[in-house]
Amino acid sequence: MSKKKTFSCSSLHHSVYLAPDELRHCCKRFFLNSKMKGDVKIFKVKNNGDITKNKILAEKKKLYDNINEGKKTPCTGCPHLTKDYWPELNKLELKTLSIESHSVCNMKCSYCSEIYYGGLKANYDVKKIVEELSLTNISEDLQVSWGGGEPVLMDQFEKTFVELNEKLQPKINMIYSNFTKYSLAIEKSLIAGKALMTTSIDAGTAETFKKVRGIRGINKVFQNLEKYYTAAKKGIIIKYILTEENSNEYELSNFIKLIEKHKLFDCSFQISSSYKDENLSDALSNSAINLYFKLTKNNAESVFFDYHLKPRLNNKLKEAISSNKDINHLNFNNINKFDKQKNLNVIVWGAGETARQIIKSSSFFEDRKIKIAFFVDSDKSKIGKYIDNIEIKSPDKIKEYNYPIMLASSVYYKKILENLKNLGVPKNRIMSSLYI
Repeated sequence: MSKKKTFSCSSLHHSVYLAPDELRHCCKRFFLNSKMKGDVKIFKVKNNGDITKNKILAEKKKLYDNINEGKKTPCTGCPHLTKDYWPELNKLELKTLSIESHSVCNMKCSYCSEIYYGGLKANYDVKKIVEELSLTNISEDLQVSWGGGEPVLMDQFEKTFVELNEKLQPKINMIYSNFTKYSLAIEKSLIAGKALMTTSIDAGTAETFKKVRGIRGINKVFQNLEKYYTAAKKGIIIKYILTEENSNEYELSNFIKLIEKHKLFDCSFQISSSYKDENLSDALSNSAINLYFKLTKNNAESVFFDYHLKPRLNNKLKEAISSNKDINHLNFNNINKFDKQKNLNVIVWGAGETARQIIKSSSFFEDRKIKIAFFVDSDKSKIGKYIDNIEIKSPDKIKEYNYPIMLASSVYYKKILENLKNLGVPKNRIMSSLYI
């Protein structure tokens, strides 16, 4: 561990993203001077021999050193850079491996980029690269993400998925699929609690689904959704990326009807917007809040906004507050009993990047003298450490206080809700995810 605070992020220190013709440090995107940045490259790849653990480590250390020497880098201006006691980069400890090794997809979404559906295949053998990366220090909390392109369309996907899990023993697989093709290997992983699977629906009608996703198939997607959920009863995240085409009342209401028809309200729900847009219109802001309330009114417990949408919602709220603008049209008023309270102590569950972003950007903490009493996290390696001089404690400490609880997580939101239930924490202590 470094003896002084430096700037870095978890992705730079501990992640590798496999793209068809390059490796990347991260998949985060941000705007700087109205230009999109992010998806920071490690190096280009032409064949298997280009990828070695030592070469990856050398490039990570070079970028890390340049950042902390104040040089201009692809990470300059990134909101995810955090000053902390980061480990020295003298070894590669892998906590996140993302398999985005092809851009073959059977959809062409209106908000997507050709990077993700351009039909490129890997310049290397994924299995051989996994062998190379298995020689690094693998975290016991390793997370493997599967994306692309459509991951299930990868050559020999089922075999590769099984072999990688046997080789690396990840704690969890994060699978981003359009659900047009069913996978028995994924089904088994979901049942075993070793996978979380996300699909984006983005419509309530077949016509709009075709317009936004580029193909017909909304019924097939919902059939596979129901099949996965019936088999596993867990691990499914249903995403809705709001666009001008799919954000009206009619589409949102019909989306809710489809969720009801297929008995999916117990899944997790992720509300998002196009990553290409720096700002959010009033109409899309209102639609995001509208969809949130439609889901929660139907007893969906796990509803959250992803990292593309949430900062834009926060900016919209800050803009309204700073200009003393009436924000009733944005549906932000009277969210719940915590909305108007000042001098409030809160507990934040989650001690990762989301928690750090809450401290930096959540409008809930502005001008209210709101205090984070402490963080909690189920990762034992974090207990006793600090975020901005605020201690990270074990989850059982929640029972010693009666403070409201904020969930600083996205994909693990439902799991945290289950943990709180097991601890006997009443629902009225859990704050709306609108605050995060």
